[in-house]
Amino acid sequence: MGFLGEFGAGMIYEWESPHSVEVSIGAYKIQNHDQWQSNLAYRYSCWKIERENKHWVPMQIGFFTTRSWDSEHYFLEGPSQYPYSNYYDQTAFRWGIEFGSVLTYMNTGIAIAYHLRVLDTGLIAIYNNGRKDLQYYVSSGLALRYHF
Repeated sequence: MGFLGEFGAGMIYEWESPHSVEVSIGAYKIQNHDQWQSNLAYRYSCWKIERENKHWVPMQIGFFTTRSWDSEHYFLEGPSQYPYSNYYDQTAFRWGIEFGSVLTYMNTGIAIAYHLRVLDTGLIAIYNNGRKDLQYYVSSGLALRYHF
């Protein structure tokens, strides 16, 4: 799901045509154990192309936040063995930006979405470093959706 977990489930609410928000729960593996995270994403759909029974949103932009619930590997402030609380950046809560596209088949209510996400640490790396290894900061994912 592109930083929102290896797999997950959630709901999307669209209150006006270009604006939507997603709330989801995702899971990812650490040492062969599933760990849980909660996710929140806002999206703005730049435009929509409607043809027959298909609606295509070629470009969505937005931002997301994610919170890991694994207290053994992720934390909100640096552990006590470090000299001060901000010595080691918190890792339980991350944010980033996303770009996506959605194709909806209106006769069935099924949609396929693709999202490319960049973490906050990736945005900092893009700004600060001449040599960028974005494989650690950029992720993409596919989603299968059902519209009520």
